[in-house]
Amino acid sequence: MVNFISISLLIIFVLWLNYEIGKNNRLSNKSKDEFWKKESQANTTRKVDISGLDYISIPLDRLPMEDNPDKTINSYRNTILSHSDKKILNLSGFSNTELKLKYGAANINLLSEYDNNYTVLVSILHKWGERLYINDYLKEALAVLEVALDCKTDNHKTFELLAEIYKKQGSYYKIDLLMDRLSSAPVRDKKALLLKLQEFKART
Repeated sequence: MVNFISISLLIIFVLWLNYEIGKNNRLSNKSKDEFWKKESQANTTRKVDISGLDYISIPLDRLPMEDNPDKTINSYRNTILSHSDKKILNLSGFSNTELKLKYGAANINLLSEYDNNYTVLVSILHKWGERLYINDYLKEALAVLEVALDCKTDNHKTFELLAEIYKKQGSYYKIDLLMDRLSSAPVRDKKALLLKLQEFKART
């Protein structure tokens, strides 16, 4: 009797498992079909004018451009200088398919290049500001990190380091301004970062 019940339960489990596998396969195939249909449409989308997009300009006049005894700091500055004449766009919220649908397949290589320029920009600005801060160039670090904000950085560490500096200065109102700015910024996991900044401010 016990063996019969065990076998029955096993059969029921196998039937249920086969049903779930089949269901998942059907959903997966449907998703694949939808993706390739969308991709096919994207690849035939006509090229549109992208000259009027919201390009990012680097305000070099606000950055500490003088030579520094630290060669790493100078290398970060030089990288930013080399990007100052490049076109820069933050397109991290879009997939390649979405970009092709919106701006045309013929623009995808240019858009990818401009987005890569953005990635380099915000990464190097953070490293530059952090290096300045570590080496006790507080004023210069603030200048670099605040320029990163104006360049629409989505780097969590930049927001966190700025909050740390503002707290060190006793400028708690600037942490509030930072959180206000974050609320309208195109940053992933925004709620988690806002919570972290709030907790950081509370630890007085």
